[in-house]
Amino acid sequence: SIAHCRIVVGQFGGLSGLARSIARDLRLRGAAVITLDEPDALAQARTANYFSADLYLGFESRNERRTVVHYYKVPTFESVAGRSMAEALAECLHGVDGLTPTTSGMRLPVLRETRMPAVLVRIGPVRLVLDSVPTLAERVVRALELWISRAT
Repeated sequence: SIAHCRIVVGQFGGLSGLARSIARDLRLRGAAVITLDEPDALAQARTANYFSADLYLGFESRNERRTVVHYYKVPTFESVAGRSMAEALAECLHGVDGLTPTTSGMRLPVLRETRMPAVLVRIGPVRLVLDSVPTLAERVVRALELWISRAT
């Protein structure tokens, strides 16, 4: 359950309100959570590893109105748990202020260097995200609950 999870919620600029709202909602459900407002992806990955997180949730703002949830994938390997979390996020974020998230496996530094399942949500524009923080935070928590239920 969420109550037994150690979660890192990171953001790379402009989305600290969203990261903090998600962290607050997760803490209210008993999770151990840290937020990271660090522009360096490798520093975020190192901190998540040091924290022994069960999951890394990263958020990066975009200028265009497009949302992609990334998980770690290379030609010979993919993070199955990361892909499952990315799919749960895309499913739960669908329809929030017209969002139609997609998923994509990539070899991004924060996904490559973390030792736990990790996703990076590239979402925008910032104004839309900030106007939707309460709903987005609720949907991210719902996605996490869905991900955990599918894993058991």
